[in-house]
Amino acid sequence: MEFLILIIILVFYGISYYFKKRIVPKIKGSIGEYKVASKLKRLNKKEYLVLNDILLKNGDLTTQIDHIVISKSGIFVIETKNYKGWIHGHQNSEYWTQTIYKHKSKLRNPIKQNWVHVLAIKKTLSEYNYIKYFPIVVFAGDGKLKNVTTTLPVVYNNKLIRTIKNLNEQESLSYSQMELISDKLLKSNITDRKVSKSHSLQVKKQIRERNKKEKQKICPKCGNKLIKKRGKYGKFYGCYNFPKCRYTINIK
Repeated sequence: MEFLILIIILVFYGISYYFKKRIVPKIKGSIGEYKVASKLKRLNKKEYLVLNDILLKNGDLTTQIDHIVISKSGIFVIETKNYKGWIHGHQNSEYWTQTIYKHKSKLRNPIKQNWVHVLAIKKTLSEYNYIKYFPIVVFAGDGKLKNVTTTLPVVYNNKLIRTIKNLNEQESLSYSQMELISDKLLKSNITDRKVSKSHSLQVKKQIRERNKKEKQKICPKCGNKLIKKRGKYGKFYGCYNFPKCRYTINIK
């Protein structure tokens, strides 16, 4: 009887752990993307074309883009985050920090994540080499941006529309060109569920490999050593190959 109770307890904690680590983040991410998509619906359809949840080929890999807004000035590439607590980070850091009371956890630098998305779109739209790109990171949760230093827009959801309109100044695309670009991206969008599942597995594998190398103090980007350094914002690990490689990890 005691053994059976022990098994039930272990199964319960196993399910709880899986739900907390795998299901909850997906739900939060979906809620954040829904909030931003709802906000983007307010844009004038005669001036902006909005695409949500686009999965594109990026070499042998794939990359998932939360939102793309096509305007007369160019293409807005939007990365959505849905976090609580205080968010700290620098534009060039590999990780940012989420602080909830005394608990700290790291998250991938959303600006760098978004640049990967921009490059994937550029490859897809290689014939449109004159397009200007506007990467934006938007926080749709209750999180507060604290000590976030960047020259690129990192904004709250309620500031997103204003940010887009302020940047949409100089006309470089006609509406017909905007439609052609939208059609090309939609045709390139991968909707096959097997590929989408493969993308999720690919991302998880990359994270595992990167974490393993970081623990070994090996730069995941170029393979050189990570050495302890001191900078303006405190101690951190930086790549031995600096300035050619600018990979860094904050020290808690």
